[in-house]
Amino acid sequence: MKLTKTLLAAGLSIGLLTGCALDRSAIITVNGEAITKAQYEKILNEQLKSPQFQNMPAEAKAENSYIMLMTKDRITNELIVKTILEQQIKKHKITVSNEEIKAKRKEIADKIGSEERLQEILKQNNVSESKLREDIVNEIKIDKLVSATGDTKVSDKEISDFYNKNKASFNRPERVRASHILIEANPDKIKQEVIDADKNGKLTAAEIDAKVKAKMDEKMALAKKVREEAVKNPDKFADLAKKYSDDKGSAIQGGDLGFFPKEAMVKPFADAAFSLKPNVVSEIVVSEFGNHIIIVKDRAAKGMQPLDKVKDEIKTFLEQQKKIEALQKLFAGLKAEAKIEYVDKSFDPANIQNALRQNIPQAGNMSPVQQ
Repeated sequence: MKLTKTLLAAGLSIGLLTGCALDRSAIITVNGEAITKAQYEKILNEQLKSPQFQNMPAEAKAENSYIMLMTKDRITNELIVKTILEQQIKKHKITVSNEEIKAKRKEIADKIGSEERLQEILKQNNVSESKLREDIVNEIKIDKLVSATGDTKVSDKEISDFYNKNKASFNRPERVRASHILIEANPDKIKQEVIDADKNGKLTAAEIDAKVKAKMDEKMALAKKVREEAVKNPDKFADLAKKYSDDKGSAIQGGDLGFFPKEAMVKPFADAAFSLKPNVVSEIVVSEFGNHIIIVKDRAAKGMQPLDKVKDEIKTFLEQQKKIEALQKLFAGLKAEAKIEYVDKSFDPANIQNALRQNIPQAGNMSPVQQ
């Protein structure tokens, strides 16, 4: 899974900027630096474990099949990209601090909604915390490399021109700015925890259900207690969120979720948030995530957003576009100047393309993945 955008949009893979060479036998050299068979096979084996490959028929996974040749061509290019960029990062002596990593991680969590949502996405995509950290480090390095080699500054005129050309994009629906406290309560998750804890399988189905109900009741009791405190002291809502909320991403910010339209949230949460008056603490709202206590801080009416309200948003977008263009231009120039030798000729793009032409699948013989 990739949670950052610059390299993805540029057609490059941040996950490849770090690799280990267990096998020193070179299949390619880039400016005298070896790319090994082990590096290639590590990436290939990871991809072969994906559901996309697992569901393919055996013939599609044969070494010289059309799909495998396409995969070989892509991985080869990614390894060359990785090596060239690493060489430039070393040349410019680019490093990343722990503070920069923490700031970028928070930025990612904020963009996708919350720390809870980030954790959910990581789990769904089987991405470890160490892999996320690695990707973040690589993203920061690339940003610094682009800044060191190209101009990504955005002028006020560029922002104004973009706004005037894309006014329809800034005709926004009604939005609210709300904070919440989440007391996580998922009966399916709790049930699995109960089952996992019952090592000897002694509990009956009725006993398991009883334990789940007891835990859910406990969660609701805590939510009621926290809500009572929030009703008594609405000004302390942020402190309560930091202390009690299971949504750790927003909890750090006192539960603040920023502005959002109604369709951005699950229905029970959205219905409650959009019906609340500012600075009034909601009743307990139950969603698939658990028990929410909500307070609305501000509202934004639907309609055209003035330039001064969206200036920062446009600036961020244009800076991102400039970074992508600068990275593509940088890499194109570096690759053209690089001395690339295909020690193993089967990895030469010309030879791969020739093999592909000989293996173009007929329409009737294509796998579901190819179609």
